[in-house]
Amino acid sequence: MTCSLTQSPSSFPSKKLEAQMGFQLWFYFIILFLLCPILQSTESQQAICGEEVCGNVTIPSPFGIHSRCYSRSWFRVSCRQTHKGEKPFISINDIDLELLGSLFQDTILIKNPVSYVNCDHKGEVGNSTVNLTGTPFFFSSDYNYFGSVGCGNLATIFSNEADPLGGCIQPICGDGASESGCNNRISGNFTSNVVNMTAMYPTGKDDDKRCASAFIFSRLYFREDYPLPIGIHIETTHVPATLSWNSTYCGDAGCELGPGPINFSSEDSCGNVTFQYPFEIIHQHYHNGWSE
Repeated sequence: MTCSLTQSPSSFPSKKLEAQMGFQLWFYFIILFLLCPILQSTESQQAICGEEVCGNVTIPSPFGIHSRCYSRSWFRVSCRQTHKGEKPFISINDIDLELLGSLFQDTILIKNPVSYVNCDHKGEVGNSTVNLTGTPFFFSSDYNYFGSVGCGNLATIFSNEADPLGGCIQPICGDGASESGCNNRISGNFTSNVVNMTAMYPTGKDDDKRCASAFIFSRLYFREDYPLPIGIHIETTHVPATLSWNSTYCGDAGCELGPGPINFSSEDSCGNVTFQYPFEIIHQHYHNGWSE
């Protein structure tokens, strides 16, 4: 007996169908090839709280860029694009302060605006004083000095409660120069301040109207051999200063968050609705089922 297998031509895929299937298969392979690195990158992308980076600055805990990396809005960091690249900022009482990093535990280094006296050409820059009232932050005398640029003035700093915090006497300048200055320690912690300039060596009617500046700056920028930190002069608008904070503002748990990864591809669901990062579900239990 001779057995033969035959198949009608209609049972074979047409050449047109084969071409379509081949094109679709190659198309799927190309899409998969392009998406694989992106999917792998998304799955592996993690932001470690306390190790986030903006520009060349590592953001220390309890500050954070992502919402899971800070416990209170005071410690929220915005990473912004500037003409000098990405820079991290915090907002305190409607004033944006650039973060420079951390030098000591429980402190943060910021760009602190300079206060000007009798400097009309400075405009609004001279009014950008930092007021930390109502926040956990304060300027600590352990980490900061008081400094002033000008000629022949007694520069004094007071808290807003009129308590004296410190002061220094600027040397006499020649030929109308305003590049001399002085610095000194401050006697206590404070959240806001006012500055007063008094001419010590009056030689003319306009001596008490000469442009001068005053500022709080981090003591690590102080050098014993110089009356002012290197690079600070009358045109300087911001100086590095150290902020400390009072953890009692954050409650019994404190301000710190335990370091841990953020999984950007994490999912949670409620019923038939799926939520992805940064949204999350808080599981609540109600005593009364009507309130669920």
